Amino acid sequence: MNSWLLYILQANLVFGSFYLLYKWCFSRFTFHAFNRIFLLLLIPLSLLVPLSDALFPEMQFYLEIPLFDELAILSETATNVSTTTETENFQTIHYSFWIFSLYAIGVLCFLGRFVATTFKVFQLKSNSKPVLLHETKVYSANVAEVFSYFHWVFVPKSTATFIDACILTHEKAHISKVHSLDVLLAEMFIAMNWCNPLAYFYRKSIKSIHEFQADALVLQQEKVKKSSYLELLLASLEPKNTNPIYNYFSHPTLKKRIEMITKSPSKNNLKFVYILLIPVIGIACMAFKSPIMTSIPVETLPTAFVKEEGIPSLFPVKNKTVKHISSKFGAVRKHPKLKHKSAHGGIDIKAAKGTPIIATADGIVLKATVEGNWGNLIIISHDDGFETWYAHLQGFNTKLGATVQKGDIIGYVGNSGVSTAPHLHYEVRQHGKRLDPMHYISE
Repeated sequence: MNSWLLYILQANLVFGSFYLLYKWCFSRFTFHAFNRIFLLLLIPLSLLVPLSDALFPEMQFYLEIPLFDELAILSETATNVSTTTETENFQTIHYSFWIFSLYAIGVLCFLGRFVATTFKVFQLKSNSKPVLLHETKVYSANVAEVFSYFHWVFVPKSTATFIDACILTHEKAHISKVHSLDVLLAEMFIAMNWCNPLAYFYRKSIKSIHEFQADALVLQQEKVKKSSYLELLLASLEPKNTNPIYNYFSHPTLKKRIEMITKSPSKNNLKFVYILLIPVIGIACMAFKSPIMTSIPVETLPTAFVKEEGIPSLFPVKNKTVKHISSKFGAVRKHPKLKHKSAHGGIDIKAAKGTPIIATADGIVLKATVEGNWGNLIIISHDDGFETWYAHLQGFNTKLGATVQKGDIIGYVGNSGVSTAPHLHYEVRQHGKRLDPMHYISE
């Protein structure tokens, strides 16, 4: 739910940015075909750009281990999360549900209106009488204005015989350019983004382009004079109670249409401005691309860049040495309680109950709790994907989210979980892979 709301917000952000770019730069040009294409591409563009992370290959950047101490920052974040997660999650779910519900109701209302309007035009067509007017098939109906919808042209019954041929030519231009399809696409977009005010201006812009194109096609007729056509436009009253999915001759943009008709054509070399959209789209995609940060392996870094305190190196039980190891890494043995054979994933260190256990490197405590067969378990996260695991403890001397320093006492040897005698089970992992702890014990 949260992901969907975030996606809608991102899509509207992209849409708004490119639409404002159109209004500021391209709407002044007389390249109506280019502007129509640009406006139509705005919808798939705004829907796809936020998905750049899934549509395009991953970008990887290799980062050196930072020299500053970021463990304190991470620890503070983890501590805050541990104390407030439950409340924040509840509030997030609570608010997200109502926001999404409100959004969904709006979408359903707009879709319902669209379906009702579409049904109405089919009903109007079935109740209309087809007639031939100026060599054009039209439908005489109980309507107030001339309008077209896909390949149908509707005219008022009362004034059908007085309709000028240019008006029908204008409506046929809408049909030949399939303008109704653009309007339906815009209506679907508005239904999905009804809370964005720019979506309604977008619909007005695309319908204006339709009128500009239809006017231009009418004026290309040899028998039509520009002055006569302008007089026809001026004589047309702006329609009342118009429906946004229909194409009206007397569209509520008469002033702009007259300005566009009388305007000098834009110079062809200005078409190259549209090419600049390509890098702009590329930058937009990059803005939503999440780079994959990969650490350079420690062994490939110069010694000066390796943070030794973040690599496990101490013996984990205080005042004990390798001679106290009772079971080594990788040894295939039969578990004394579980009765099955498996390779040992760490080392076992025998010691009396209560013997202090120490952190073998700087890190953040990811877990300090009872965990099934592990008993009392501590997991510490270190630099470069390292983790150390301390199992079967008697008790803890740390907590979830705490920052620990190399050598700090974090717990005490015990016999909890599936264990037959007091000892510490100690593991070293890197990126989830178990490693031999003996390769990292150097102190």
